[in-house]
Amino acid sequence: MKIEKGVPFLNFDQHSRYFNIVALEYHIDQMSKLGLNSPHIFQSVNKQKSAVERITKGLEPEELFLELLELSR
Repeated sequence: MKIEKGVPFLNFDQHSRYFNIVALEYHIDQMSKLGLNSPHIFQSVNKQKSAVERITKGLEPEELFLELLELSR
């Protein structure tokens, strides 16, 4: 979407939301790559996945991108 529509202008709130999603997904990815079967890590990953679901409202990436743009107007 970014390549197709260009770099979006996001207001402060939507910019923060976007980077919270990026940070959470990065942490989920890194913890998953550890390959540890610790209950603590499993719980942490699930907590972060729930946070991503809450922040994105379950939207697909394209829909989320458009919502970020709309809420920035």
